[in-house]
Amino acid sequence: MDAGFCYYPFGGSMVLERITSLKAEDVETALRRALRRRRGSLAGIEPAGAATVFTIVQPDLYAMLLAAEVRFAALLPYHIAAFEESGSIKLAAVSPVEFARALHRPELDAPAAAAEKFLNEILDEAARPLTLAAGSGGHAESGIGATEDQMNMRGTVGQRIDNRGSKVEELAGTGEQDSRGG
Repeated sequence: MDAGFCYYPFGGSMVLERITSLKAEDVETALRRALRRRRGSLAGIEPAGAATVFTIVQPDLYAMLLAAEVRFAALLPYHIAAFEESGSIKLAAVSPVEFARALHRPELDAPAAAAEKFLNEILDEAARPLTLAAGSGGHAESGIGATEDQMNMRGTVGQRIDNRGSKVEELAGTGEQDSRGG
């Protein structure tokens, strides 16, 4: 796996990058898998020109960063951009360490390093190809077929539509009362 870095002109690496052999449509699954292992989640996916931007949420890490310095709110939530470059998919995120360095407060180095470690682990794992168990047709991590990170529920209607547990079909009725008398 190639790991590339863009260098910030004032020193350090402002952008964390990984080159992956994954197809663009597999990046979401890989990120969900990596985030689930680290108690994080994928909060949103949005197209941005030729890139797809994934919004990453990790509440414990956010609380630590914001307790250390409120200006970290400008960096949160984390975003990972996936885009094609030279025939490969590249994953990129802003470096929390370089963001903290720009604030000129050495006490922010530790929380920023923890945040960057989290992002680097996510980028490293997400950049690795998904491996299927040979011959089983299932996911190598579970051995039971499709797992939660391989499902896409976008565009579906939930079975329960409110906080009382009502179902759509219960509220819609059968049409018997509406059709009489008219």
